[in-house]
Amino acid sequence: MDYFTKRWRYLKRALSAYFRIYDADPTVAAGFRAQQIRSILRLTPLTMIANAFNALALLVIFFDSPSFHYVAAWSAVLGYVIYKSTRAWLVQRKRPAPERVSTRALTRATQHAAALGLIWALLPILVFNNADTHLTLLLISVCVGMLCAGGFALSSIPQAAMAYVLLVGLGCEVALIKDGISHNWDLAILLLLYVFIVCSAVLSSAKTFGARLMAEAEAAHQQQLVSLLLHDFEAHTSDWLWELDHHGVLRNPSQKLASLLGQTTAALTQHSFAQLFDADYARSEFAENNSIAQLEQHLLQQEPFRELVIPILIRGERHWWQLTAKPLFNSKDQFIGWRGVGSDVTHKRNAELEMRRLANVDSLTNLANRHCFYMQLESLKKQNQFTAFTLFFLDLDNFKNVNDSLGHGVGDLVLKNVAQRLLKTVRNNDLLARLGGDEFAIISPCEDSAAQVGQLAQRLLNTFAAPCVINGKNLQIGCSIGIALAPNHGSDTETLLKNADMALYAAKSAGRNTFRFYEPGMEIIAQQKLHLLNDMRAALEEHAATNKLLNKTFSEDLVWPQTPIVGQFELFFQPQIKLATQEVIGFEALIRWHHPELGLISPAQFIPLAEESNLIIPIGTWVLVDACKYAAKWPEKWRIAVNVSAVQFREGNVIEVVRWALQISRLEPARLELEITESLLIQDNISAQETLTALRKLGVRIALDDFGTGYSSLAYLRTFPLNKLKIDRSFVSALTQDTGALAIVNAIIQLADALMLDTTAEGIESQLEAEILRSCGCGDAQGFYFGKPRPLQEALAEARQHNTFSAFDAD
Repeated sequence: MDYFTKRWRYLKRALSAYFRIYDADPTVAAGFRAQQIRSILRLTPLTMIANAFNALALLVIFFDSPSFHYVAAWSAVLGYVIYKSTRAWLVQRKRPAPERVSTRALTRATQHAAALGLIWALLPILVFNNADTHLTLLLISVCVGMLCAGGFALSSIPQAAMAYVLLVGLGCEVALIKDGISHNWDLAILLLLYVFIVCSAVLSSAKTFGARLMAEAEAAHQQQLVSLLLHDFEAHTSDWLWELDHHGVLRNPSQKLASLLGQTTAALTQHSFAQLFDADYARSEFAENNSIAQLEQHLLQQEPFRELVIPILIRGERHWWQLTAKPLFNSKDQFIGWRGVGSDVTHKRNAELEMRRLANVDSLTNLANRHCFYMQLESLKKQNQFTAFTLFFLDLDNFKNVNDSLGHGVGDLVLKNVAQRLLKTVRNNDLLARLGGDEFAIISPCEDSAAQVGQLAQRLLNTFAAPCVINGKNLQIGCSIGIALAPNHGSDTETLLKNADMALYAAKSAGRNTFRFYEPGMEIIAQQKLHLLNDMRAALEEHAATNKLLNKTFSEDLVWPQTPIVGQFELFFQPQIKLATQEVIGFEALIRWHHPELGLISPAQFIPLAEESNLIIPIGTWVLVDACKYAAKWPEKWRIAVNVSAVQFREGNVIEVVRWALQISRLEPARLELEITESLLIQDNISAQETLTALRKLGVRIALDDFGTGYSSLAYLRTFPLNKLKIDRSFVSALTQDTGALAIVNAIIQLADALMLDTTAEGIESQLEAEILRSCGCGDAQGFYFGKPRPLQEALAEARQHNTFSAFDAD
């Protein structure tokens, strides 16, 4: 039973697909079905008339036949069907035609067609008699005619047409077989062929009908889309079409054009097109490029033109129209007028004017920009020489860290805040400009004395005393200022700018957040620093390993030499002592530079240069790797301390370098102590915390160097993963003379104990200082009292004597 059920369902799906004449979504398909029903209803009167006429004809034909009573009964049934169908059609006609119908409507139409086909199929079965050739021919003709007519009348619903045609054809075939297939076989075959042809034609007609429905629906959809686009274009665009006659007067102006001008369409045809525009303004503002004169010239010479921008007054407001047009000629090549398109480009024109203004204004701060600054400088020249004025160069301190850590959005807000502060400080006749980035400049045309200029510079610095409050965060921004006085410090633009820039560099070198006047010796100092920087780079490039670090980003595939790098740079080591036992517990690695011409150069002299130029990154990597390699050969209880610059954290790959150094040296991570400064924690605390946490996970110790000399925030002592605080030498050296220094040292040690941090005192130079620190509870110490920084072998020999080691192999 299940097998037959499945086969029946399969057959229904196959027939449904076979008779499907369109493929549309349910909503559209419901509309198509309604059109199929309407197509049949339109032919219903003719169909009913044909049925009635044929029934009456058959009654007349078979009046004297023995089968008349069958025909009469059949006609009565057909007459009843005709009556019901006509009545239903009349009722339906009075109602509004439905826009959508369900599939049940098609099913009912098919059932009605099948019923009508069954009625016509019964007729030949009842009255077919081959003995009466005349009646037989008439009967067959009527049935075949109704078969064909009904099939095509119902072709919009192919399943209904097929049901009707097949039933009528089946009735005729049954009648032929019943009468005797032996002498009716030729008619039976012809009838089958005819039924097949009619069915094929019906299906083809239905497919064509369905295709037409699909095409009409698509056309309607496209028409609707085009209408929407045109409506949207008309509602939102500023373009319009215009035509002129051969006199230059508007012809058939559109309602949109009249609405734009605030006039009636009739009024627009009373004067010349060119008279609509603002000729006075065009002549006064654009004497050399009068667009209205150009329009009149084009119209006169009958020349096409494109994108001609013309001013026009509309309701007292000035607008700008852009016109494009070409002349029109008739078939006889006679000029008949113009046709063109216009658009309102007022916003574009105003934007161009605004762009001209912005060419001299910084878009972020609304200060004068670099272009305006240079134009102002040139205006202060008389006979190619500057008049007296003062030039200030300002550069924000630590602004890059704000940008890198908090994003450019916060950086922009800082720049706006700074610009407003500076504007409130400068005088009315001073020009404040932003040159780019965090660089500002001030041109003060007053002939002030150096003292007055210094006072203004100090007022400028004072504006940075209060932090910038951005999004609820307090950002401490400093400023360095370089000052050049014209014409004393430069009679031409290039010299004056260079000298102001050198003064700015001197201010930054002096510790930032200060100002410096240009002095003739600054150029020599700047050149000396440049030479020193070049010498330092050349010294690093002497060795393959550091040369690779200079020229590519650090990667773990870098091969480090097995033997120590020797040359101009050398590592010195200063011992660190446990105060309680006086034993050496490790060393701090310190770099020294043996310059071939200048001799031993202090780290305080070349390390800032290395940080400014980022050479500290390869130098720091070299120091870390070699220090770890040396320390790996020491006793296991000795540690090695290495200073790490904030630049290495910000620009270098500190985590990868440390991991790599530990790997190739095979040093236990707990024996490596990285010393950082408070400035690192303040500049980029979020990134620093992430990096320090990752280093601690490697097992490395972290020491905070020079504690107490910077911000000394208790918040980051609790937040950052530190192991040790190093008490700055400035407090240690004052222990014997200043009770305040002793109180500070005691407070630092107690704070470290509370936070479970170790302490190391730096710069101990006497036994008394060591005793005081030991009595305060300080754990470790280093300083000249215990040992100066020395080359490796000397430092190890001194440590061997200090700890009375006798079996230590320095190698």
